[in-house]
Amino acid sequence: MSTWTCGPKLIEVFGDSAELVDRLREPLLQALSGARCSYAVRVDSVGPMGEVLVSITGSQGRIPLLFGREQLAAAHVSSVVQHAVDGSWTAPPSRGA
Repeated sequence: MSTWTCGPKLIEVFGDSAELVDRLREPLLQALSGARCSYAVRVDSVGPMGEVLVSITGSQGRIPLLFGREQLAAAHVSSVVQHAVDGSWTAPPSRGA
């Protein structure tokens, strides 16, 4: 199961769960639509607590993002993906800093 966007950019969204792919398709396409790259995005449910792994593969490599079940709001997923892909996401400071 896949989704392709039209135009110069190509974004494929797929995974084993049609329900999960349908739920996250629009936030993922929204987050990646401004990028200047083609992406393959795999969405998988992992772990016993309902975590979701979103693996974004582009020409520069792969970014794996793990979301908890409570973090699957469309706006949150879109924001995290967009910031991760454009490089503006920063990790929280370590406890030792």
